[in-house]
Amino acid sequence: MAQTKIWKIDNHLARCVRYVMNPEKTQDGKLVSGVNLFIPPKDWQSPTNQMISTKLRFDKQGGRLAYHLEQGFKPGEVTPETAHQIGVELAKELFGDKYEVVVATHVDKEHIHNHILLNSVSFVDGRKFHQPNAMYYDRIRKASDRLCEKYGLSVIKEAKKSRYEDYPAQNHKEPQSSPTVHSVMYGDIDRAVEAAKDLEDFYRILTRMGYRIRREGKYPAISPEGHGFFRLYKFKEGYTEEDIRRRIAEKKVYREPKKVYGAWRNQEERRAYQKRYTGYYARRYDRRGLNYTYLHYRYMLISIRRQTYPYYPTVEQRKAVAKLEKYSREARLLVRNKIQTKEELCRYQSDLGERIHALHKERWYLKQDLQKCSDESERQVIQEKISEISRRLKPLYRERSLCRDIAERCSSVTAAVGREKEYAMRGMAHERGEGSWTTRQRQ
Repeated sequence: MAQTKIWKIDNHLARCVRYVMNPEKTQDGKLVSGVNLFIPPKDWQSPTNQMISTKLRFDKQGGRLAYHLEQGFKPGEVTPETAHQIGVELAKELFGDKYEVVVATHVDKEHIHNHILLNSVSFVDGRKFHQPNAMYYDRIRKASDRLCEKYGLSVIKEAKKSRYEDYPAQNHKEPQSSPTVHSVMYGDIDRAVEAAKDLEDFYRILTRMGYRIRREGKYPAISPEGHGFFRLYKFKEGYTEEDIRRRIAEKKVYREPKKVYGAWRNQEERRAYQKRYTGYYARRYDRRGLNYTYLHYRYMLISIRRQTYPYYPTVEQRKAVAKLEKYSREARLLVRNKIQTKEELCRYQSDLGERIHALHKERWYLKQDLQKCSDESERQVIQEKISEISRRLKPLYRERSLCRDIAERCSSVTAAVGREKEYAMRGMAHERGEGSWTTRQRQ
């Protein structure tokens, strides 16, 4: 069974070659081979210079320097020689026609693994290697599995589920544990769809909300304040451009806006005024005064919608509200923990760091136990403990961030208070006719 992964090398090519060819890891250099490269024994500088020469010949020294492919085997399933032979055959099959490759087998750990270092520039035509995701699944992993089967090794039938969620799953799932830029955009899109008459009106409303719109390219994109552009086709179901157009078309002709100035507070109030108007004021239409006229027109204007889109604060208002909420959280933190001085804040910060470190340490040991545990029920208990510690860490992270912000602004606030005191002293001295503070200092 072999696991494979590949990543890019953007700097320190020589250091990477030296690590791959380390004699202490490769049985004194016996498990090192070159594909389209001449590698003298224990000489990592020679393959490095050959790769650099290829880059200089085609004037492609910058950018991505190399790719590093690792192929790991199940402990006890393969010998070092067989693993190295598999690595060499894999490198020749994938890259042997155009690229220079160093293949090294490391035996310093429990599991034997191959390191395949690929020069990014082809020695044939100077083209750089491009590795899309499809190549990994269609070529690299399949070729590795085929070679494992050839030498009688087991093959992974189903890939292990990653601990980490992909980008769309992190940002588009429901419900979100805390507000994110995607959840805010989805709420804004809902408001705009609610008020829009067509797609053009939808984009116009988003512009009034403070968004930038880009529709000239192949994929429409929107940009909230302080962020780059997000393509609509990547949004979750119901929020792509086609879904938005469909939602607007499927809306009812009559839809009560969320907020309409001059309308009734509720239906009960409307029915009460309607009864009073039809039962009393309508019979005295010719004798009513200003109050009756106002009630009449208030009843008549119920069908007039003065606001074509929901009220939405400006960008400046949203920034001010966010800053105010942050200052409020900081003030509550100081009051709740009775922090009066900068020294007390530093002590609280230190105590907070120790609590976070202790929880990190506890969670790390639980993760180690989780890897060793084979019983499913015990694994579930350990996983719940890890999740609980992660939930306990989140408010501590927020408090640490608030403490850092308070500490950064503490000196500037203290200086501002000092200036205000100085100005107040000058004003009091001026009122008493004692002259300015600077004048008294000179005297």
